[in-house]
Amino acid sequence: MAVLFKLPKLDVDAVVVLNTPVDGADNVLANGVLTVLDEAGNDALILKATDWLNFKYDAYTAGTANVVEVDLSLVTIVNNGVYTLTISAPYAVSFFTGGTETNAVYQPRTYTVSLDATATTQELLDAFLARINADTFAYFTAADLGGNVLEITENNPGYGPLNVVAPSGATVADAVGGAWVSPVGSANEVLQYVPNNTTVLSTGQYNRFIITYRKLIRHNIVNGLQVVKPVRVLVYTDSNDAGTAAFDAGLTTILSGAGTAADYLGCPQV
Repeated sequence: MAVLFKLPKLDVDAVVVLNTPVDGADNVLANGVLTVLDEAGNDALILKATDWLNFKYDAYTAGTANVVEVDLSLVTIVNNGVYTLTISAPYAVSFFTGGTETNAVYQPRTYTVSLDATATTQELLDAFLARINADTFAYFTAADLGGNVLEITENNPGYGPLNVVAPSGATVADAVGGAWVSPVGSANEVLQYVPNNTTVLSTGQYNRFIITYRKLIRHNIVNGLQVVKPVRVLVYTDSNDAGTAAFDAGLTTILSGAGTAADYLGCPQV
């Protein structure tokens, strides 16, 4: 059974997907109101400047799969000894054993090996190497780097950073260039928020805005009166489109407060 992954999903109030954004037309600030249009040219977001709390912009990235090096040089080797190595990742999911979609922790992969009567560090490394690469449920592979170093590489950055619990005395560290970087803006990510939306390009590589603002909602705790709730909206722009760079720069200027001062004033009731 293949092991899948599922990156954490934000709780959002709205999502806008733009494949051909136009700066100054699809992102307009006037009279203290930001209006963002959708791909069809309809008003998708209407936000008062006085309600904005913060925003975060992330450019598309495929991410970096985590590569971990386990140096076994200082592990005390005992003849006929038994050793374990445990590997897990936060976003691995399984239909049978759970994962982030059920708030469960994916079952860690634990490899227990025993050595012979003439044990060596290389024998320990070879035992772990063989066990890992023979595990059909593993979402990572292992390699011998030499010098008693076992390298573990996850199959996809979507699994998240690897957590490796090695035998006492071992040193565990990310490889140079192998630190985990979360992917951002894949079509699969966008479709988590807007399932079956035909606007989302299967080849899309989307930049992402996360905008947090104050929203008035009714709540029974105050007898049905309105209370302020911080909520988030997402704006995705296809990084492959020629107009995206200008749109993203323009929206960033607006959200950062660096736009034309007069445009932030005179907000009517929205």
